[in-house]
Amino acid sequence: MRILIAEDNPLNQKIIMAYLKSDEHEIVLAVNGKIAFEQFQVDSFDCILMDLHMPGMDGFEATKAIRETEKGATIPIIAVTASAPYEDKQKCFDAGMNDFLQKPIRHSDLKHIVSNVESGEYRNSMNHESNK
Repeated sequence: MRILIAEDNPLNQKIIMAYLKSDEHEIVLAVNGKIAFEQFQVDSFDCILMDLHMPGMDGFEATKAIRETEKGATIPIIAVTASAPYEDKQKCFDAGMNDFLQKPIRHSDLKHIVSNVESGEYRNSMNHESNK
């Protein structure tokens, strides 16, 4: 599976990449939302893990930009953040994200999300009930 990771924190990048590489996924890293959006426009991915708070274009803005340019299939976008209040979750879903992954990331939680992507659970629908 090809996964785009939008994450500005080097430690979080290493952790997520280590978890995903152990399951032999192909990973592309973007250090902010603008780069993630640009990468989305020129490449094909099965999933995007989107940090919410990044310099320049944040995860909310990047997700909205991706959703505005998609034609046909909807790529699963998973919010990855240290904040967890209900308002942030709702803001993620309102921006067009499919699910929410809490930092610090546990391998089992990430594996569950990736399994849901692989099974097609997030394709062409927003999953607002997952992880509430």
